[in-house]
Amino acid sequence: MPVAIDTSILIAAEKAGDLEAVLSGIEEEIYVPAHAAAEFLVGTHPPVREDLRRRAQRLYAIHIRSMVDSFDESDAAQLAALNADLRRTGQTMKFFDAAIAATVLARGDKLLACDGDYDRLAERMVVLKV
Repeated sequence: MPVAIDTSILIAAEKAGDLEAVLSGIEEEIYVPAHAAAEFLVGTHPPVREDLRRRAQRLYAIHIRSMVDSFDESDAAQLAALNADLRRTGQTMKFFDAAIAATVLARGDKLLACDGDYDRLAERMVVLKV
């Protein structure tokens, strides 16, 4: 079963300066959902220190870009269903997190994350934490 990488993992890799170190121990095929890539890239654009922005952009260009997988129609349908389910139970989820979760749910994959953003979906999908 492939493992999708959440944005929190990409940020941890950027801070550590090494994606492989953050992903050590993961034996399955790994990919970056398109919305995780987009969320990471959004974070490279604020007017922060130029050296940090360049470091993040370099990590993306060298290590992440080739791992990005597209968001397709079945992912979109799952995103719509997930949002409807969340709304029905009075919950919300940030857009990028919902789109990443929808990708994982639609494909039956696992998700690797550093935070608890997906804890409410633990019954629906496998979330691995670093």
